[in-house]
Amino acid sequence: MAHESAFKSYVLNLGEALHHELAASGVKGTVMLPGNVDTPIIDRFGLDRARLPISPTPAGKAVDQTVRALLAGRATIIPDRRMPAVARLTPRGASIRLNGRMLGEAAAKLANTRTAPSSTC
Repeated sequence: MAHESAFKSYVLNLGEALHHELAASGVKGTVMLPGNVDTPIIDRFGLDRARLPISPTPAGKAVDQTVRALLAGRATIIPDRRMPAVARLTPRGASIRLNGRMLGEAAAKLANTRTAPSSTC
């Protein structure tokens, strides 16, 4: 899962740079940091929705907020006002440990479901 975080960091930095570099030519770009958006990945990872620190934002709401941010000329958007507040108030180390633990559990569940013997007769 760490490789996915690294890739997301790259996309964030690239998107922010392009937002500023291309602004003079009229090209708009906004990077959406989905964070806690209600997508099938939550269930695919086997995450317990009851244990998530914040209930997921509906995908349609996240899309609407992202389009508004693009039209407003913002470089980035984190859908749902709760997430930026949590990000600002949570120490980076605590956030890394929390996400690492949650994604580590998800990776273990995925590995178990892929290696579990089938019960077909």
